[in-house]
Amino acid sequence: MLCQLAAMNKNFFFITCLVAINVLAYGQAPPPPAYTLSEVLSIGLEKNPLLSQYRNQELIVDYQVKSGLSGWLPEVSMDGEYTRYFSQPTAIFPDFNNPESGQFQEVRTGIPFNSSLSFSVNQQLANNELIKYHQQAEPLKKQASQSLEASKIDLVIQLTVAFYDVLLAQVQVQLTEEDLRRQEKQLQDAKLLYETGITDAIDYKRALINIQNSQSALYTYKEQIGTKKASLKALMGITKESDLFLSASFDTLVNDIYLDTLEAPARESRIEYQLLKTRKRIQEAEIQYRKRRFIPSLSAFYNYNILYLSPIGNELFEQGYPFSLIGLRLNYPLFQGGRRTFDIREAAIQLENLALEEQNFTNQLNAVHQEALSRYKNQLYQFKIQEKNKQLAGEIFEVVSMQYEAGIKNFLEVIVAETDLRVSRINYTRALFAVLTSKLEVQRARGTLLTDY
Repeated sequence: MLCQLAAMNKNFFFITCLVAINVLAYGQAPPPPAYTLSEVLSIGLEKNPLLSQYRNQELIVDYQVKSGLSGWLPEVSMDGEYTRYFSQPTAIFPDFNNPESGQFQEVRTGIPFNSSLSFSVNQQLANNELIKYHQQAEPLKKQASQSLEASKIDLVIQLTVAFYDVLLAQVQVQLTEEDLRRQEKQLQDAKLLYETGITDAIDYKRALINIQNSQSALYTYKEQIGTKKASLKALMGITKESDLFLSASFDTLVNDIYLDTLEAPARESRIEYQLLKTRKRIQEAEIQYRKRRFIPSLSAFYNYNILYLSPIGNELFEQGYPFSLIGLRLNYPLFQGGRRTFDIREAAIQLENLALEEQNFTNQLNAVHQEALSRYKNQLYQFKIQEKNKQLAGEIFEVVSMQYEAGIKNFLEVIVAETDLRVSRINYTRALFAVLTSKLEVQRARGTLLTDY
């Protein structure tokens, strides 16, 4: 038993490498690949469906901008028409033979068979809508890119927390299985002492209660693994049929808990602040657009037309009558009922709201950072305490076990020491992942969380 305890407490080996091994029905298969945190983040950032939607939205905005700016290029169009009159229109004309009579005559006009083909070229020279597209093109694309980055930050945090949750469930299973092996040995010893008449049934029943509690906890932890894995696979965009195996180094996890607590947050590093600045640029361009609504729209056009006229259908296209023209088209809004003024005031208030939102963000930045930093410091302190408790609990259990074997301590004290050891190991593991999770919130508050994986 002493050798078993020494091995159990040495370097807390149970989390050094968490690799699940598949056991097939006909023998032992090679270990399946186990994903590290970096690999989980890389897969999630590539396959997560919600993030893919943000990528598509970035492409949509790019195409929308290109579509808007294409209005500066000349537009070429073609129109064709074919007409067959069954009853030709009638026109009223004066009596040209006797104009002084004041009489009118009805005259059938037009040709029974008509066809026309028109080619037109239109070039915008001055257009307020196109000027707005030009001014907002770059900030609109930047806003889409920043929205994608913000969603990446959220996904990195969600994936990392889900990764830690699965690891925690796996570690709890591993620790409980170790407890059960140790408790089974205690149960056998207590049963042997009871059967030989050295002790009564109390020690045996206490050992049985202890092992049944551990079996109940083990069942709960195993169920949690399935639930946590399902959540992680959903975030990673992995199909439900495939299994998921994770790997992590205990030394790496412990080394990753530390960060510089004296570093101050910079609002320029926060993606939320960057998005606010971009939205202000877009709104400023919107105000300028509404102020320019008094500017007329001016475009140049060129039309080339061919008419085909014939009283006989099969001779319609034997003779064409072409004509062409060039000109300018001007549209100038003279009076709009004050709509332009009202629209400018509305856009100005929206810009003011964005400025107030920026001010509020700046005011809240230090408070949010301080709250996250305080939570991190508290979790780090708790981790240090639990680390000491785990070491002390191991030492106490080892001494009590030796004294029990020497007949100095009773079995109840062994059960108490074993319970303290089990609880301290679980608390230590939970404290480790709690401080890692709180570190993520500090990095988010500082705008230093990495999304390139």
